[in-house]
Amino acid sequence: MNKDVEKKIKELQSSFGLGDPVYSNIRFLEEICLFISRWKYRLTTKLYFDLKYFIQRHTRGFDDLDKWNAAWFIARKAIPVLTAMRNEFHGTSVKWHREDRFGNIIELTKDEVFVDDNIPQSLDEDEWRAILDDIIFAFQYTLDLDNGDVFKDYKQENYENGLKRQKRGLKLFSIYFMNLWD
Repeated sequence: MNKDVEKKIKELQSSFGLGDPVYSNIRFLEEICLFISRWKYRLTTKLYFDLKYFIQRHTRGFDDLDKWNAAWFIARKAIPVLTAMRNEFHGTSVKWHREDRFGNIIELTKDEVFVDDNIPQSLDEDEWRAILDDIIFAFQYTLDLDNGDVFKDYKQENYENGLKRQKRGLKLFSIYFMNLWD
C-alpha cells in the first residue's frame, strides 16, 4: 500500500512539473540543516531589519512598516489618547454639528454657532462622551478591519452597519479635530 501511495505522489508531483521528490533518508541531517538555516536567518536578515526599524522608530517616531498602512498606525496611536480623554475630561467642546432627521451630520458655520451675543452653544458632558465614543469606534473598527480574525464569522449586515458608524465617527473626528484638547 505504501508503494501505491508513493507512486501516486510522484505522479501528482510530476504532473505539476515538480519532478521527483527529494527526501533524505537521514532525518537527523535534515533537522540540523533546518536548525542552521533558521539561526542564519535570525542572526542576519531578521536582526538587520529589527535593528533598522528600531532605529527608525527612535529617530523619526515611526518605521517603514508604519508607512505601509498609515491608517492603522494613526488609529493605533489615537485610541489610547482618545480613551483617556473620554474617561477624564475637564471640559467640553463647542457644538460644531447638527443632525438632520435622517441622522446625517451637518457641519455648522461660524454664523450658526455664534448666534446669541457671540456666545457659542457648548456640548454637555454626555454629548461630548458620545462624540468621543463614535470617534474611538471609528479608529477601533479600522484596526479590526485590518485583523482578519475578527471578521471570520461576521455577517454582511453587521459589516455594513459598522462601516456606516465608522464613517460617522471619522466625520465627527474631522469636525472636532481642533477641539481634541483638555
